Parts: sequence; C-alpha cells; structure tokens
Amino acid sequence: MTTTFNLSSGDTATYRRSQLRLLIGDTTDHDGPRPGQRNFEDDELDTLLILESDNLNRAAALAYETLAGEWSRYAGSYRLGPESEEMRQSTAFADRAKTLREMYGFTTDTVETADSSVSVMVDWSKAYTDWVGKF
Repeated sequence: MTTTFNLSSGDTATYRRSQLRLLIGDTTDHDGPRPGQRNFEDDELDTLLILESDNLNRAAALAYETLAGEWSRYAGSYRLGPESEEMRQSTAFADRAKTLREMYGFTTDTVETADSSVSVMVDWSKAYTDWVGKF
C-alpha cells in the first residue's frame, strides 16, 4: 500500500492520481483528510478514477462522499459541551461533494450507451442523506 504524490511524473496514472490528491487535499504523507490523518492509498484513488471514468472532478466528488461517510461515524457520538471538530468535518465533506456533483454530475452506465463517461444529473440527495445521516 502506497501513497504517491508527484505532479511532474511522466507516468499517466501517477500524474492523474496526484492531480486527484491535490484536489482533495491529500498531498502530505501521514497528514491526510481521513480519520486519524490517514491518506488514501494509491489503489483507492485509482478505483475512484475508474468509477468516475477518469473525470477528475467527479472522482473528487466521490472522494468527498467517501470522506463524509468515514467522518459521519463520529457525528453520532454525542458528548456534553461544544460540538466536536469531527462532527463538523463530515458536514464539510458532504457539502463539498454536493457542490462538485451539482457542477459536474454523476457518471452513469446505462444499457442504451456504452459510453460510461456520459454525465447525467441524478438526484441522490435523499438516499445520500439517509446513508450519511442528517447533519
């Protein structure tokens, strides 16, 4: 499992992965956006790019959706006193994902077309809210 960030790489996969890391703020090893300051692994980011047909902005939205889901588990842990940083983190990632989805859409793979890079606006907000939880 590796974490690679090299914007000057001649390797296309490394360059695209590095661009995605830059968009989601995951450029410093052991200081990532995930709980516990973990970074995304290279193969995880490659998978996000594949799922979104190599569209960087939609892959970034999927990364933010993933982060919102990971951070949302902290939103359910209640404590007395002020709201914790972890609780706000999930909301911030969910908001960023929503903004990117509104701008760049979703990748769809339909029977009618073999081109999975076609972007169609699909309203997943209800399902997403149910999945992540209400903020």
